[in-house]
Amino acid sequence: MHDDDRVLRDQLRAADPARTLPPTSPTWLDHRMEQIMTDQSPPTTAVRPKAPRRAFRRWMPVVGITAGLAIAAAIVVPLVVVGPEPTVEALQPPLGGGLASGSCLMLEPATVAAQEQAFAARVLQIQGDTVLLEVTERFAGDIADRVEVTQVDAMTSDFSGVPFEVGQTYLVGAVDGTISGCGVTGTDSDELRAVYDAAFLG
Repeated sequence: MHDDDRVLRDQLRAADPARTLPPTSPTWLDHRMEQIMTDQSPPTTAVRPKAPRRAFRRWMPVVGITAGLAIAAAIVVPLVVVGPEPTVEALQPPLGGGLASGSCLMLEPATVAAQEQAFAARVLQIQGDTVLLEVTERFAGDIADRVEVTQVDAMTSDFSGVPFEVGQTYLVGAVDGTISGCGVTGTDSDELRAVYDAAFLG
């Protein structure tokens, strides 16, 4: 053994904190080893207690739901909108005076264009001898939303007028508050519509 090794051993021995303790008894060591070998119980480990599970509560926006239901109810409930009452105007029936079929000239667009009022209308109802027309199209002059006129008797009527029927649509011309006859007023047929289109659109 070299001198350097001996010096190192002396230094380590001097630094050993247990150098001043008395040597352990061989009997104590044997007793301790026997306890370790015979102890078969599993090692006890500290078990951390489980944290209580947090109950997740679904967030319910009560205020938002209430507002949503109120809006839905407002949409479902129909709104009662009261519009303006339709205007009504009365026109006199054609004054034929017993005209014969040959007394009416052939209808020309110029004759229709000379009407002070010209419109298309549908018959809403007939009560007694009063006909209620609903205006659907205006060609000339100012006319109310609805027009009342006296029904023409189909049995005694001359060629100056045409009887009205509920649900039918008519082309009507009027001068001085009186409905014009001799073909100016009649059922909205292709032939009469062509004359009105030529008078007001051509």
